Amino acid sequence: MKFLLVVVFIIGAFEKIVGGITASKGQFPYQISLRYNGEHNCGGSILNQNTVLTAAHCVDQFPSEYSSIVAGSNKLDEGGELRNIARYIIHEKWNPSKATDDIALIKLAEPLEFTTYIQPITAEDTFTPANVKCVLSGWGITSYPGDIPNELQYMNGVVANLNVCKLIFSQGSYPVLDSNICANAGNGIGACKGDSGGPLVSNNKQIGIASWVVLCARGYPDVFTRVSYYSDWINSHLN
Repeated sequence: MKFLLVVVFIIGAFEKIVGGITASKGQFPYQISLRYNGEHNCGGSILNQNTVLTAAHCVDQFPSEYSSIVAGSNKLDEGGELRNIARYIIHEKWNPSKATDDIALIKLAEPLEFTTYIQPITAEDTFTPANVKCVLSGWGITSYPGDIPNELQYMNGVVANLNVCKLIFSQGSYPVLDSNICANAGNGIGACKGDSGGPLVSNNKQIGIASWVVLCARGYPDVFTRVSYYSDWINSHLN
């Protein structure tokens, strides 16, 4: 994950969930590990047999020929199905300096075969309001500084009020826009380095893509790309 240490962590390339719970086998069959030179870099989610959804900052500086995804395993060191990457589709308006339009699709060189442990997630296409329960999964670090965990973690949270989230970060380096969705999990629990690109899910639909956090698990909302905002863009590239 890459990050701006002083103010903001962009939680994509190289992050684990602080205060997370170890996931059971098959609990998040849509979760993938995005790897660079064989090492976990970011999370992502399966949309169909050929397409993975992730954050733009997870791929924009990592050549596809040195990257791959692994699906179907909760453990980074064993199991799962590896697929090489054919190409990235990065949102045309992605702005690294502001972390806006932080969304990308990964097209796989060979299709995934769906099993009990490898399944797609439906991308939400309607607005998700505040106070809805949600869950984030990933292999981000569990404390800062810290190491990437071997086993997939998850945290339960609640969608935050978007206007309040905008106000909280109004003086920060990155703006919170209508294209974002924020979530709270409580002090001591939150996304961190290595969780970037991972799926925020509610009612079996993906509502967010892990984008950036201020510090880790310090009580601030975690900021995600709002999936429904990009529904047309996603659908235009699915087939």
